[in-house]
Amino acid sequence: MRVLALILALTALACADRDGEAPAAAEPEAPLSVYVVNYPLQYFAERIGGEQVAVTFPAPPGSDPAFWSPSGETVAAYQRADVVLLNGAGYAKWVGRASLPRAGLVDTSASFRDRWIPLTGSVSHTHGPEGAHAHRGWAFTTWLDPTLAALQARAITDAFARARPAHEAAFRGRFAALAEALAALDSRLAAAAEALDGAPLLFSHPVYDYLIRRYELNARSVHWEPDESPTPAMWRVLEELLTTFPARCMLWEAEPLAETKERLLGLGVRSAVYAPLGDTPENSDFLSGMQENADRVEAIARSPEATPVSSKQMPSPGGTTSLGKEPSSEGRGPGPPRSGVRQEAGVDRDPRLAHVGSPFEKGAPQ
Repeated sequence: MRVLALILALTALACADRDGEAPAAAEPEAPLSVYVVNYPLQYFAERIGGEQVAVTFPAPPGSDPAFWSPSGETVAAYQRADVVLLNGAGYAKWVGRASLPRAGLVDTSASFRDRWIPLTGSVSHTHGPEGAHAHRGWAFTTWLDPTLAALQARAITDAFARARPAHEAAFRGRFAALAEALAALDSRLAAAAEALDGAPLLFSHPVYDYLIRRYELNARSVHWEPDESPTPAMWRVLEELLTTFPARCMLWEAEPLAETKERLLGLGVRSAVYAPLGDTPENSDFLSGMQENADRVEAIARSPEATPVSSKQMPSPGGTTSLGKEPSSEGRGPGPPRSGVRQEAGVDRDPRLAHVGSPFEKGAPQ
């Protein structure tokens, strides 16, 4: 009896000590640690994940994330992350040399691997702090096609839903809003491309393959850097090209040097910026930057100087290609529409993607 009385007394004392106190709160759920390899993936992850994720893109500003190499300490941070978002298609060369845990690794372009664009040949050059590098293997700026960007965003949504199932509805709701914005961007670019009506365009760098294929642009790519003066040999090659490919506009990754712009104008070629946005932009975000790109393409389409009358009578130059390379079978010049692609609600759909549905459909299979 004495033992029972002692137990009851201690219990009463404990209850008295807690009297008036609120129950202990549950520990808040830590956000998912997400590491990414480029800025588009950072933007998609932050929009979709909201407060449930903490996204890190460690490449320093001004670097080229595709060829940047992280330090050992940064690689270790990637290894500790809950989710690591890869672009795929050979982007971020360091990934192939690092040991990253497979559990949280997400290749965001794996679902459309059969739509990756192979690069013919290899071109080495130097620019930026990364030094010399080569373009070979696959074209990797997949997000320049908004329909593929939407598929990458969906892959991110699926990964977050697996990691935090309690927040799946919120993730999918934010993805739907992002997909709608990407669809609107796609519609703008498609209308501008139609207005161009096959007019020849130059691109300053071979990173626009997916943009060119998506909108069937009649384009050629050179290997010029906006912050470097072209060599005399490069000018001679361009002048020869213009005799058979009378482009009136060159699209650049960034604003070119004033003297380069002036000399191009002397050849009848205007300059405009179409920023790929692989790196963090200074004064905008991904969608704002892409809308600014669309503004510039629309301005080109409205300009009579950019669409010479002779372009409609030109024979096709063989589609998208870089100087000194064989034409790609993916591109086209002025001519009949693509075959094997059907229209669904204003979005071109490749039959091979039927199993994943339209990237812009809210209720598409996951």
